[in-house]
Amino acid sequence: MSRTDPIIHCGIQTLSFAQLDHLNGFTKGTTFRLFKAAREQLVEDRDYFHLPYPSNGPFIEALKASGQVYASTVNLVLLSRNGYTRLRQITQGAERDPARRG
Repeated sequence: MSRTDPIIHCGIQTLSFAQLDHLNGFTKGTTFRLFKAAREQLVEDRDYFHLPYPSNGPFIEALKASGQVYASTVNLVLLSRNGYTRLRQITQGAERDPARRG
């Protein structure tokens, strides 16, 4: 399995922050920071999935071993294609609108 192969969760193709950082040529943590800034405008279980470690530990450890998530990952967030598209729209809109920048 390639580190950039989609992660299937609930039958949906998703990507981790690590994968999105890699695919976009971002430094580690960039996608996470973008997500934090836009989270209120995204819908959990549609745009993103939050998988806490205690109940998803073996799955998260397998993804660490495959290189699909950062080794430091504890609680995992996966973005759906729709979620990533929305994240890009939200963050690009904030870059164009000085009033929306924090």
